Amino acid sequence: MASILRINFVTGGARRYVPLIQDLARIPGRVEEAVDATSIAAADGEWSPSRILGHLIAYARQSHQNLYRMAWMADPRINSTDDEGEAERNQWEQQTRAQLIETLAEAVGHSVDLLAELPDSSWGRPGQHPEGGRRSIRQHVQAMVEHFEEHIAQLEALHR
Repeated sequence: MASILRINFVTGGARRYVPLIQDLARIPGRVEEAVDATSIAAADGEWSPSRILGHLIAYARQSHQNLYRMAWMADPRINSTDDEGEAERNQWEQQTRAQLIETLAEAVGHSVDLLAELPDSSWGRPGQHPEGGRRSIRQHVQAMVEHFEEHIAQLEALHR
């Protein structure tokens, strides 16, 4: 994590968004802890831990694409995740939890790497969310962390 704790040479100050990047970087470990505590199967009508992990991978991948576009394009559309399509293409239920956790860590890591190099001055760059309207990179990253946290709570609830 030391690589993201640096001086921003655009503003000359310490990076203002490091805590948010660190929150995102911790997500794979938190998900792994929650998955380790869950049972193998979920109740009828509920997503299994593997299905939740698959959703998080698809979400992390789409979010990275959105962040990249927001960083480099003028006010791009923020695309939603094709969750059912990704589940069908990737067969999340057929993969081991270890494989899914590794894939999630890689997917989240791409966003962390992008954000770690993004100057503070770029965190206000907007994108258009189809349901939520216009949001900045900072708002999008905060929404990502909150979305991951909701699913961590869902995984933890499977243990109870």
